[in-house]
Amino acid sequence: MNIATISAGFEKGDFLVREEQGNRVYFDFFEEAFNYISNKGYARMSREDEKHWVDLMNVIHDSVKGGMKYNTGTLLMVLSRPVADSPAVLGSVQADKPAKKAQTPSKTEKTLNP
Repeated sequence: MNIATISAGFEKGDFLVREEQGNRVYFDFFEEAFNYISNKGYARMSREDEKHWVDLMNVIHDSVKGGMKYNTGTLLMVLSRPVADSPAVLGSVQADKPAKKAQTPSKTEKTLNP
């Protein structure tokens, strides 16, 4: 499962979307942030899972002596996206790959004519 978050309270933009591989995108409006991450296939976690995630992040941030080095903002929403691991999804990904070129025989191989 991939996780993305929407947070508020930054100078560059009012809302920040953090997603996989450390990508961070700032927005002036919440709707823009939500549409951006939704269009990438993320959906809001269940309330129980989201609460667990928020509580975990609070514990992690509180464990840093002297506070966090960077402004972490206020976590507003946690979203998730399943990882593509089913055979049907993998098959469609493999279908998108270009076919390999046919290999020509090497000079050392002899061809026999019938």
